[in-house]
Amino acid sequence: MTSLFPTLFHRPHGPHATGEVPLRDDIQALRAIAVLWVLLYHAQIPGASGGYLGVDIFFVISGYLITGLIQRALQRGDFSFRAFYGRRARRLLPAAYVVLGVTLLAAPWALNRTEQIDFVGQLLGALGFANNVVLWRQTGYFQGASDLKPLLHFWSLALEEQYYLVLPALLVFSPARLRAGMAILVTAASLGLLIWWQPIDASGAFYLLPTRAWELGLGSIGALMSSRGPGTAPQPQPMKTTKAMQTMQAALRWLAWPAWALLIAVPTAPQWFGAAHPGPAALVVGLATLVLLLREPARLPRVAAPLIRIGDWSYALYLVHWPLIAILHNAWVGLKADPQALMAWRLGAVLLAFPLAWALHRAVERPAKALLTGRRGAWILGTGTALLAFGGIALALHKPAPGAIDFVELRKANYGLSANCDAEEPFDGREDCRTRPGARWMVWGDSYAMHLVPGLVRVASDQGLVQATKSSCGPFPGLTPVRPALGRGNSFASPWIEQCQAFNASVLRWLERHPEIDTVVLSSLLTQYLDESKYELQRTRGGERLRGETAMRAALLDDMTATVKRLKAMGKRVMVVAPPPSAPFDIAGCLERRQARRWTIGATPGCVIDERDDERRRAAEHRFIADLAKSDARLPVLRFEPLLCDGRTCQVERDGVPLYRDQGHLSHEGSRLLMPAVMSESLGERQLALLRSPR
Repeated sequence: MTSLFPTLFHRPHGPHATGEVPLRDDIQALRAIAVLWVLLYHAQIPGASGGYLGVDIFFVISGYLITGLIQRALQRGDFSFRAFYGRRARRLLPAAYVVLGVTLLAAPWALNRTEQIDFVGQLLGALGFANNVVLWRQTGYFQGASDLKPLLHFWSLALEEQYYLVLPALLVFSPARLRAGMAILVTAASLGLLIWWQPIDASGAFYLLPTRAWELGLGSIGALMSSRGPGTAPQPQPMKTTKAMQTMQAALRWLAWPAWALLIAVPTAPQWFGAAHPGPAALVVGLATLVLLLREPARLPRVAAPLIRIGDWSYALYLVHWPLIAILHNAWVGLKADPQALMAWRLGAVLLAFPLAWALHRAVERPAKALLTGRRGAWILGTGTALLAFGGIALALHKPAPGAIDFVELRKANYGLSANCDAEEPFDGREDCRTRPGARWMVWGDSYAMHLVPGLVRVASDQGLVQATKSSCGPFPGLTPVRPALGRGNSFASPWIEQCQAFNASVLRWLERHPEIDTVVLSSLLTQYLDESKYELQRTRGGERLRGETAMRAALLDDMTATVKRLKAMGKRVMVVAPPPSAPFDIAGCLERRQARRWTIGATPGCVIDERDDERRRAAEHRFIADLAKSDARLPVLRFEPLLCDGRTCQVERDGVPLYRDQGHLSHEGSRLLMPAVMSESLGERQLALLRSPR
């Protein structure tokens, strides 16, 4: 998910004493193109896979305009921090506060409890211009999906305002002759930090100012090096400078059409420039935007008039559109099985955003600039901030009705023994990842091994359990899943690939040194090893890449077979637990919406799993499990289907207790209920008793 800078979407309606001037039509057209790209991206329209690059366009425009505004005030000698931030508040806050308030009122009926709690953090972050930090902290494997967060789009406003907390001081306290050089230095430093940090923390590099400041910096450089302020007439210059400027303008006129073409073409196919974002694609559209900003204003054809009008009120359009789509995503409970129907709903939300945005622009955004001045304006904005904060806190403190299931607790991440057992480092048998010293059972795998732990603790009883798990990294030492489309710093890309390989190798070494472990349970989602549409497999030795389901499934079977033989050679008893049936929607979220009578679209009656749909969606995984069972008749392969499914549907509740915490992971209580029953059903009471007995 991505976002835009709202400040840029506002068009001043006349000059002010402070030096503000009407914005250029070509800038308004640029804004419209950028916001339309983002709307198409959020509606998931084919051909707009890079529509998120609209934010990069706006970052450059923002740096150019706001730096130019400050520079002109400094040249006149009337710059005031108080006046500068007052203008920013009057332009940004009124429309934003209306959207925040309406979304807050809708949250109890539109969002589930976990999403409500996340929403309160986003709301307080938006009020404090720190939403980018809040969202960075809320992202992660087990955290709520970004498309369920109604205030996701406020992160860029926070980032930009953080930039403008620093920029005025840098310009005010720098000699005029050094300002452009300082902007170049800051921009280069930010770009260098991005290149270094992105492979380490791709999410932080996306959300945080130090690695995004270079995009605003491009605009700042353009404003400081230009001989005119944005939207103003050219200033008199010495003859030598005038000739240089004429030469530059001639070059910019020549580059203008290629620049417009890049802004249209690059968002349709950002993969041409690599998978990382922000990355080369962002740099290309940023430089193209800068070219169009620096050239002399040109008269646009009449066909561009609608774009100019959209540019005038696109701040409001941006504010309104994403909460509508996010609320729809919450109501849809995550169902992806019918993408055409979901796309139709998204298009409806986007179309509804246009009249709502126009009304917000005309009724709030425009008049607020003149009305909210002086002490009265400060009091109104301060009161609005306090009321929104109070409302958010009240929502966070709300408790479920007596007797209702606490879905916040139920939907918490099931890390097993501890969140520290989602390993980032090679396995070392750490104390908080075992139930007692000398434990005799081990569970090894990814998050689909983690969710078995509460039940395995009950099964293993006083024998003790050791947990060796890493998210998305299955117990396959010879193979690692890779997503070529993802840039460095993400799961399934370097350095995660090397970390997964090192983790699995360390588990095997640890088992060789601990003969007291006599039972090893292996489990994985398997999808990341078998879905040929998204993944490839990389061999640990030699780095060969495997593609296509047949080759991937054969390699996975060979690797599992070799791992089982190696474990048995150490004297271990081995069993494999297949992933449980799953749904293409959030099962726990669906059950919660049913309990609370919230608007729900796209789920099955009773939120049950359609067994035939599960078999179709996960056909490769089912084939692998069948092949594994045939390859070694003595290897126990435990499955949940006989316990949960009747050939048509699979249960998602037992004795009134939800069994799932999301679309496929078991809840803590679901694991405790199911694991003893599955092991008894699959192994029989006698063999289970043998597993529990000393060897």
